[in-house]
Amino acid sequence: MIKIRLQRHGKRNYPIYRIVVADSRWKRDGKVIEVLGHYNPKRKEDFKVDLERYEYWLSQGAQPTSRVVSIVKLQKKLKGGN
Repeated sequence: MIKIRLQRHGKRNYPIYRIVVADSRWKRDGKVIEVLGHYNPKRKEDFKVDLERYEYWLSQGAQPTSRVVSIVKLQKKLKGGN
């Protein structure tokens, strides 16, 4: 199954996440199919998602995690979309 999930990067006690498309059987920080954006939890306004590619992967059957869904909703709200 293809998942849209967060991949952890950054230093200890200062995580930075990439929003990636990956097979659910692969390691969290391992191989990815595509990078869709980034998210910094220490700075709440510091995130970006390529919504066009996100919608494409949803149409292909990819399942987003709950955290990715909330980040995308927040970006759409700030952008002025639905």
